[in-house]
Amino acid sequence: MNSVHSAEKSPRAFQVPAVFFISAAMVMTMTSLAGCHGKKPEAASADSDGDKSAPAVVPVSVASVEVRPVQRRVSVVGTLHGFERITITPKVEGRVQTVHFDVGDRVAPGKALLELDPTDYQLAIDEAQQALNQELSRLDLKQPPPNDFDIEQLPGVESANLLFMNARQKFERQKTLLTQNASSGQAYEQAETDMKVASVALRLARVNARTTLAAIKHRESLLAVARQKLSDTQVKAPTLVSDKSRSAAAGEFVVAKRLASVGEMVRAFPSTPVFELVMDDVLKLHVMVPERYMSQVKMGLDVEVSVDAYPQEMFPGKVARINPTVDTQSRSFDVEAHIPNPDHRLRHGGFAKAEVIVGTADEAVTVPLEAVTRFAGVSKVFKVSEETAQEVEIVIGTQGPGWVEAIGGLQAGDVVVISGQSKLAKGTRVSVREDIAKTARLK
Repeated sequence: MNSVHSAEKSPRAFQVPAVFFISAAMVMTMTSLAGCHGKKPEAASADSDGDKSAPAVVPVSVASVEVRPVQRRVSVVGTLHGFERITITPKVEGRVQTVHFDVGDRVAPGKALLELDPTDYQLAIDEAQQALNQELSRLDLKQPPPNDFDIEQLPGVESANLLFMNARQKFERQKTLLTQNASSGQAYEQAETDMKVASVALRLARVNARTTLAAIKHRESLLAVARQKLSDTQVKAPTLVSDKSRSAAAGEFVVAKRLASVGEMVRAFPSTPVFELVMDDVLKLHVMVPERYMSQVKMGLDVEVSVDAYPQEMFPGKVARINPTVDTQSRSFDVEAHIPNPDHRLRHGGFAKAEVIVGTADEAVTVPLEAVTRFAGVSKVFKVSEETAQEVEIVIGTQGPGWVEAIGGLQAGDVVVISGQSKLAKGTRVSVREDIAKTARLK
């Protein structure tokens, strides 16, 4: 109670103004911030504004746009095929007796590939010959008669004809005697009947002769079939057909597969394949060309073919056929090119890259390959104009070693960026490296 009372007696002795405490707190706060950042807030703000206002300059390398003559090409891939690919099957059945060729051998048209056992077919020829001889003996012939053979020369017909002539003479004599009343009616009727019988006998002899001649022709045919079957025991390479489509491919075959061995039984039906032959003096290249090139691809256009086996060599050819329909799945159409292959280095079934030359341009604008950037299906380059990069969209045309044709937006004398594009945008200021700039000027 005494202390309380004492305080009440002298209240002003312990009072401190509120303003003093607020000012002290502010001073401590300012001192603390200054110690943490090492500089005043106003100065930091000023420095930050100064960095943002300074423009960035990107160093780049450049090259000049060039104008050069180019060939417009359509690049495609496809498979090489033999001009003809033929599976050989025998026409007759039998056991393989001899095989003359194997895989990789070259075979001329008409050459025997293998031979079947001919014993059964030789016996069939002998049987057919004996049957023919039997028919010939019925007509007293040694050889089959020609088609214009006169059957009146045959003994049977000649005999029947003589009997008929004799009967007719008797009839005429009896007829004359009857008119003179020198003969009876019975004799006349008998003579008439004999003449009719002789006439029928002549007709029958002629029919029999024609039948025998027909039988001879039939036996001749059977003999010819037997001889053909004997010939077919030699399985031969097909003879080339001389027509427009194959005139360019005349030559030999190469054996791609041998499917039969000595001692094996082969059949004509169901057929047993014995060889697979490929005609490879001229090869067919089938490629699928995108539909957008339909108006440019024409018959007779030059084609350049390359294969991995000969990477430094181009094989020339020409467009020979164009499929008139477009595949609905791939939106492309089939083109067939004929590739001469006289040294047989290209092989049937091989993969090939091809370029169809669809046109030429004497003054095409080209840029270095490294100048082109692609994003989201769009191709573009950066053109340097007044130390500023400008985006130029282009369409890629013909490509060559280290360069591409740039269609649209560029012209001769323009300078394009070839390195440093990743840091560029439209309107970016650039500085050209001196060594590169000199090279560009020299070009």
